[in-house]
Amino acid sequence: MTDTFTLIAQQRRAVADVLETLTGDEWGSPSLCGGWRIQEMAAHLTMPFRVSNPRFFLGVVGAGGNIAKVMDKFAKGHSSEPPEQLIACLRDNAGSHFVPPTFPVVASLNEIVVHGFDVAIPTDRHVEVPEEVSRLVLDYLVSPKAGTVHTKRGLTNGVQLVSTDSSWSWGSGPEVHGTNFGLIMVLARRPIGFDHVSGEGVDIIRRHLAVS
Repeated sequence: MTDTFTLIAQQRRAVADVLETLTGDEWGSPSLCGGWRIQEMAAHLTMPFRVSNPRFFLGVVGAGGNIAKVMDKFAKGHSSEPPEQLIACLRDNAGSHFVPPTFPVVASLNEIVVHGFDVAIPTDRHVEVPEEVSRLVLDYLVSPKAGTVHTKRGLTNGVQLVSTDSSWSWGSGPEVHGTNFGLIMVLARRPIGFDHVSGEGVDIIRRHLAVS
């Protein structure tokens, strides 16, 4: 099994490759992450390399504990930087061992995989995500820790998730069949994921998402 940090570096470089192909108009087009254009997403991907943990924590305190607000402020504040500058930052720091405090290493892998799709899918690009990477991300997204930030706690209660392009599965109950991509997107609360899954358990997940 490949070291997780090596996999993270590979995915960061893959996303940098996608960003380099985008036109100016595409750079300003919406990503799959609500409220952010591609340029905000690119800026967000550089945040781990440019904001120290102490500075981040101070920002969170100043924002009343609202982590999303801090990340949004950074993304929008740096989105006007030249694309080549943001891309270079992502590529030059691909090997960074940054991990969000209190989170496992795979959380950083999840971030770059999901945000890679956020960039590639709406711009009609392809970002390669090996099966090994998809399985690690899926394992993380169904873990209790992911429910604090990266998915919704209780989202998969009462269903069984079954990959149609690998041997991965999880849970019990009415089944949700889908590609690794589809399952990752559903778990990451991206509506596009539902276009790639089926089964009796899909409506259960939709109901869980509808409950605040």
